[in-house]
Amino acid sequence: MKQIFTILFLTITLSSFGQENTDFENLVKLGEIYSKNVNATGDDFKKAVEELRTPGLNHIIDALIAVGKGDKKLLAKEFLAKPSGQELKYWYVLREIHYNNQPENPEPLPNEQVAKETLEKDIDSRWLLDNYYYRIRGGIAKMFNDKNLSKYNIDLDDYGLENETEKAILYFAISNSLTQRFQVLQMMKNYDKLLEFASKLPTFNGKPYYEYTSFDFEDFEWVGYDKTESYKERHLGNLYSALNGHFSALAEKDKTEEMRKLYFNSVLFIPEYFKYSGGIENDLQELYNQSRK
Repeated sequence: MKQIFTILFLTITLSSFGQENTDFENLVKLGEIYSKNVNATGDDFKKAVEELRTPGLNHIIDALIAVGKGDKKLLAKEFLAKPSGQELKYWYVLREIHYNNQPENPEPLPNEQVAKETLEKDIDSRWLLDNYYYRIRGGIAKMFNDKNLSKYNIDLDDYGLENETEKAILYFAISNSLTQRFQVLQMMKNYDKLLEFASKLPTFNGKPYYEYTSFDFEDFEWVGYDKTESYKERHLGNLYSALNGHFSALAEKDKTEEMRKLYFNSVLFIPEYFKYSGGIENDLQELYNQSRK
């Protein structure tokens, strides 16, 4: 009986080891393919990543194919739900291999070494989650070019997110991927197009994107490609830019009631966040003071 248990234990252990080894080898290959095509577009990309499927990589490959197609499935729970800790680490490996392979990197390391060191490293869980949503947001932005998403509601309590920080990470990823075009349209003075896009945005917790204001969480350092910065300054700054463009378009079109609704229900009217606005703090404070008279 003892011998049977020993054989069973070894069989399970070796099977698990073999799977992990396959995951690692295919993850490195996936990172190399992704690094050459971060938009995940084209039949060649799809064919190449399909050949790398393992149980541990299936969801990542499904997500990348959906990103390349700009598939509406990216707004489903299948992809908006928080992935497992292991999968989040795998997504971070893709990021690190991609950064390692950039032309401006003077001393790239072997990609296997990058993957191994990343998997062994203790990485802030907020960075891991932010990186995942960043990797899929391009596909969400792509689908918004010609699709009306106003019937979609992003319920931030429905995706296994543990706290307000994690919910904000998902909110910022989606909202910024859809509203970053506002600033360009504002510069071009294409206010009609800006308002058209605004009307096609999904809701968050059943309300317009600008009414989400749950950002009273501890700030943390966010690591980009070549610098580290305040997470709130980076992402609230982007939100303020979008709101500024949206507000300006409404003003240009004399939509007074909509202007009031946007202003009084958004971070434009919350002084504690003005310092994250990216250079318009004084203007926001002056507008706030006037609104209180």
